[in-house]
Parts: sequence; C-alpha cells; structure tokens
Amino acid sequence: MEILMQPWVRYPQRRELQCGDKVHFMQGQRSEHGRIVEIRESVSEALVQTSEGTITVKQDKLLHQALVVAVVAPGAGVGSIGDIFLELDADPDLQVEVVGRKGMPYDRYPECWDSGTAAPNLRSFGEDVVSIGLHRRADCVMFGSRGGQVVLPIMWDAVGDQIPPSVVVNGGCAMRLPGPKVNWPAGAVTVMLLGGLDFFRTGSTAEQYLTTTCQCVSPLNKTTAFLFVPEMKHMPQQSVARVALPALVSAALAWSQAPELPPQLAQAAEALNRLGFACLLRFTTAPGRWAEQQFGQLPPDRQPPPPSPRGPRAARPPCPQGTAVSVLPASLAVADTAARHEKLAEEARQLAGKGDARLREQLLQWADGQDAEAWAAEDDELNKAREKRKPAAPPAQRETTYAVRKEDLYKDIKEGSEAGLWLTFHFGVSAAAARPYAYAASPPPRTMPQYSYLVR
Repeated sequence: MEILMQPWVRYPQRRELQCGDKVHFMQGQRSEHGRIVEIRESVSEALVQTSEGTITVKQDKLLHQALVVAVVAPGAGVGSIGDIFLELDADPDLQVEVVGRKGMPYDRYPECWDSGTAAPNLRSFGEDVVSIGLHRRADCVMFGSRGGQVVLPIMWDAVGDQIPPSVVVNGGCAMRLPGPKVNWPAGAVTVMLLGGLDFFRTGSTAEQYLTTTCQCVSPLNKTTAFLFVPEMKHMPQQSVARVALPALVSAALAWSQAPELPPQLAQAAEALNRLGFACLLRFTTAPGRWAEQQFGQLPPDRQPPPPSPRGPRAARPPCPQGTAVSVLPASLAVADTAARHEKLAEEARQLAGKGDARLREQLLQWADGQDAEAWAAEDDELNKAREKRKPAAPPAQRETTYAVRKEDLYKDIKEGSEAGLWLTFHFGVSAAAARPYAYAASPPPRTMPQYSYLVR
C-alpha cells in the first residue's frame, strides 16, 4: 500500500494502479492473474508477481485491475466476520478494501438520532467518503448496520445513480429513519441481507418488517432484492456470512451489467437452506412490483432478543480527533494493530516534509487519522482482553423429564408454542385441531426447551 496513493491524499482523482493491486492480463494466449510489486512510470512498465514468478508487463493498457469491493467499516463487522472478507479477497478477480474504521471520532450517529452528536459523526464521515471519490474507486460497496442507515443514504443524495452496486447487511437503508427522507435512486442496484433475529426489526412482525422494507424502496427502482433469513442475527453467523456474502456481491455486480435477475441470488438462498437456514428471497420485477421465492420451511415468527448491553470501558485518554478516511487492503484492516497505524502515521509525516503545501497538509491530516485509528485499535485490544477475563458462563442445566397429560400437550400444539412445535418434530405427536406446522422436514427451533416430555 502506497500512502501517496491514498484517496485522502490524492482525491478526487479516479482509481489508479498502485503497488499491491491485483490485476489480470493476457500472456500470449493465456490469461494470468497476479499482484503488482513495482510500477516503473518512466518506461510504462509494471512488475507483476504471478504464481509462476515475476513478469514485466510493458504496456499499462494490458493490465486490468481486479474488481474493487469496498467495505465501509463502521457497522460492517470487520472485527467479527473479517475472515469472510479475507476469503472474499482471496478471489483473484476481486480486491477487497476497507474504508474507515469503527471506534473513530466519526463513528457516532448524527444529531437527528436519539443520542446523536454533532460532527464528527457518521454523516460527516459519509460526506468525506463522497469527497474522496469512493463511488468512482469501487465496483461494489458493502455496508452493514449503521453504515447502511447513515452512510449509504448520504452517498445516494450526493451521487444518485452513479452509486456502485451495493450489498447492505441488516438493510439499514430500508428503514423508517430519523432525519431527511432517504432518496433511493431509481437506477441503484441494491442487494440486502436481513435477519429475523436482528434487533433492527424489534416490535414488528416478520411480515410487517418485510412490507416496510419494500415500501422504503423507490417505486421507480427495478434493481433491488433482499434475502430474509429468519434465524439470522444482527451480526450474521459465520456460516451465514460465508455462504451469503460472496454470492450477494457477485449478484450485485452482475445486476449492474444486465437487467435480468442474477441467478446468484437464488444460489445463495439454496445454499443457506442446505445449511438449515430457510429463507425468503424478495425482488423487484418492474418499478413498484415485487415477487418472492421461498427456500425451505420458514420457522414460526419470533421477536429478536434485545441488543446485548455493553460493559463499562476502561478509563483512557480521549481519542485523537483525526478524522481522515483511510482505505486499506482487507489484509491490513482485519489484522490491524495500534503499532501498524502508528507506523503508517510516522511514514506519512516523513513524506509530508518532502511535498508541496497542499500535499503536506493532506498527509498530515491522514497521519492524524492514523493516530486515531491506532487509539481505536488499542481500544479493541483492551476490550478483547477484558472479555477474556470475564468469569465463565455457568454450565448448562441438566435435562429434566416431566410427565404431562395429553390434553396439555395438544393445547401446546394448538397454540403453536415453541414446546408444542418441538414435541411435534421429535415425537410425531399430532392432534386433529393442531395448527398445520410442517416441522417434520425442518430443523427444530434453535431455542430448544431444556426438557423433554413423556406422554402418558
């Protein structure tokens, strides 16, 4: 990664090839993939490291950059599902970059939100993301949680249909949000992943949640789809993210090139169903018109648990107020450390002593941003250490056996309770008046009772 090529330092230029970029090119009759290790501008050459060694490519026009997937860090779960982003980056045709960082001074809701604050906040961060030209740099942008709620709508307002195809985990852009009305572009390609156990839907039934999601989409748009996974949490389970995200990125990229519904959407749903996660795919077929496909037997609707309370944070000096937005390779962002950011800040300040006034100012701002990212990385490390010191959870309760009358059992089934459904699945118990849940071919509820019944 070259600091002088950071968008904050060079904006608002278009994306240019730099050392570390993944490229593909033709070598004779064969297509080669590799990574640039050196650029020789004076002779228009690039040295590319391939599986067979280093190759000199003499004409820049022969190099085609891998498609850039930009992950907007606040809310995207870089620390939780970072391994998934690394696996995505392992695709030779994709280059995953991480934009910004969680825990920064700007990682706060804007003033119009409950407990929101004045800038720096996610609104000012979103404006900076537009200023550095992320919409020109990336081929696909991925958002999660608050990033989808705040940053994506700001990008929509600023660039409209120029927004790259987007993958939005938690569907934050399709909610009734505080502040100005969201201007959903008619030409935007948006693919969302929604969870039934996501606290974003608390207080509404699953059908109400899906209806609201559809209503938030512009009636002029015909390139929006979402996968609703009833058993997915706010932070997607690793298995869900591993199956869904690569397919959704591929679908978003394909949909931006052709008007037909991309088959990768159904492929993602089928793969999730094979894992035991039944899901619903809903998509636009024309402006204002929706269709859906169900994959597997959807479990009974249940409300998500409230978000886990955050424990007290260690007393520390305040975070440095640098807000310059970094764009780092996924490998650096996922494995970042305070020391790594401190080193980048030092290198930027050394470069600032050699440039003109404007370049010096941008480099110093970027260095200040790295100081703040170092603070945030250290904060993460302290929190992880504190979590490890927590007392172990009490052992699971031993299974207890109860005896109940058949009449009570049938009542459980008729009312569709968790216990009744679980019993139906495990023991094949049925009653003429029971609700017609077809659980015999589906997994049991994931919150299984800590007991079994004996019918006498």
